[in-house]
Amino acid sequence: MKKCNFGELIRKERVKHGMTYRELAELTGCTVRSIQYWEKGKKSISLYNADKILKALGISMKIGN
Repeated sequence: MKKCNFGELIRKERVKHGMTYRELAELTGCTVRSIQYWEKGKKSISLYNADKILKALGISMKIGN
C-alpha cells in the first residue's frame, strides 16, 4: 500500500470531487486558509477537523492496526 500524507489525501480527494477550497470550507466549517495549510503540510490538523474533512469528502479511515 502506497503511503501519502494527510494533506496529499485531502487535495487528491477534493480535486477528484471537483471541489474548490471554498466549497470544502463551507461544507466543513473550516477556513479556506486552514485547508490550504493542511494540504500543503504547513500546519497540523486536529482529529476533530480531520474527521469533518473526511466526512465531507465521503472517506472513512482506520487509524492503527
